[in-house]
Amino acid sequence: MLAMLAFSACSSNQDNVGDGQHFWKVSLDASMGEATTRTLTAGEGNAINASFAQNDAVVVVDADGSTIVGTLYAETAGASTTLTGTLDAATLAAGEVVTLRYLSATANYDGQVGTLAGISAHQDYAEGTLTVSTTEPLTFTSNSVTLLAKQSITKFSFTDGTSPVAVKTFGIATTGLVQSILASGSERVGAVTGTLATASADVYVALRNKSGEKQIYTFTVKDDAGNWFTGTKKANLANGKNYATSVTLTQLPALTGSSDVGTIGVVDGLPAIIVVDKYETKKAVALMNVGALCPEHYGAYYTFEDRTSGLTGSWYVPARTELEALIPYTNTWGVQNGVNGRLFTISEGKTLFLPAAGYYDYDPYDDDATPLLFNVSTYGHYWSSTSLNDDMASSFRFSNNSINSYSEYKVNALSVRPFHALP
Repeated sequence: MLAMLAFSACSSNQDNVGDGQHFWKVSLDASMGEATTRTLTAGEGNAINASFAQNDAVVVVDADGSTIVGTLYAETAGASTTLTGTLDAATLAAGEVVTLRYLSATANYDGQVGTLAGISAHQDYAEGTLTVSTTEPLTFTSNSVTLLAKQSITKFSFTDGTSPVAVKTFGIATTGLVQSILASGSERVGAVTGTLATASADVYVALRNKSGEKQIYTFTVKDDAGNWFTGTKKANLANGKNYATSVTLTQLPALTGSSDVGTIGVVDGLPAIIVVDKYETKKAVALMNVGALCPEHYGAYYTFEDRTSGLTGSWYVPARTELEALIPYTNTWGVQNGVNGRLFTISEGKTLFLPAAGYYDYDPYDDDATPLLFNVSTYGHYWSSTSLNDDMASSFRFSNNSINSYSEYKVNALSVRPFHALP
C-alpha cells in the first residue's frame, strides 16, 4: 500500500518572517491515507493503519536535494492535521520542484527491534513533491501533494518447517538494501539487522531496496535458546507496499573436532566454518565479525587495546600467522549480497566472507581529534593479536587487488574476526 498524504497548501497571504523577504510561514492541511508514519498499528490482512503524531516533522529540500529550505511540523495527532513552519525561499525559483521528506530521526534501517512501534520511531521514510509557483510570497502550483512510502514493511513469520522459531536476533542481506539515510537523501547500502526485546516468530521489518527487482533475501537468525538458523526467500518487496510472508529456516549443527574442513555449524554460541592451517590443525573461524549479526554485516570496530572486549566464551583474536593461513585458500575480491569483501573458498561450495568494513582512524598525537571512518567497501582491516611495538600491531588487510599483513596504529579501530579451537 502506498503512503499518501493530501495537502491543501496556502497559495497566498503567507506571512513574511525574519530579517529578509525570503522567509515565509507556511500552513498546510494534511490528511493521512494508507501510510507508513510514526504511529503504526496492524490492520486486517497486510494493512498497516497510520496516523500523525504531534510534532511529526516533514523536511522540505530543494530540487537537487542539497539544501534544506525548512521543516514543517504536525500540530496535532490523528489521521489529519495541519503542518506549519517557516520555509526559506532564497534559493528557490518559480517552476522548481521541491521534495517534502518525512524521515524518522535516526533514519537507520540497521538495528531494528522487530515491531511496528520500532519502525514508527526509527525507520519511517516517505516523500512527495510540490512545484514552486512564486517565491514572493512563497506559493505552490498545486494545493495537494501525495507522499509515497520509500520502503516496504514486511511481517516475516519464521518456522523450521514444522514449528515456529522464536527469533531473538536477525540479519537480512541482499543486493541493494539501504542501511541508512541522511536528511539530504544520500543512502548507504548494506545488511539490515535487528534484536528483539521479546523473542517472537513474527517479526516486522522495514526494508528499502534500491534494485526494484525480485531477489533472493538471505536470513541469519538466532532464537531465544541460542540456536542459529539460516534461510532464503525469493521475493520482490516493492517500496511503498506492505507484505506478510513465511520463511523456512534450517538450524545449523554443532561443530566438533571430527567435523570436516569446510563444514559450517555452531561452536561456543557462534556460527563458524572449519579451516585448516599449514600445520594441518583444524580450527573454527566465525562466519561474522564481532558485533555483527550476519556475514555481510560490518559489526563493531575496536582499538587494539579493546580488541577482545566483544568476545564471548572461548573465542579469541587470532595471531598474525593464523590469519595469514587463510591466504593459500582460493580467495577473490567480490560482492556478497551487495556488500564488497574478500571471499575464501574453504571447500567446494563452502566459503568464508570477510566484508570490506574499512576502519576508524584516530590521530595518535591528538586525543581530542574526532576519529574518521575510512576505506568502507574498498578495504578490510582486521586485527591480529600480534603486537609489534608500543604503538603498532599487525593487522590483516585486503582490497580488490591485494591481501597481506599490515602494520597498524594501535589507536585505530578495526574489525575483529574471531577464531576458536574445536571441541
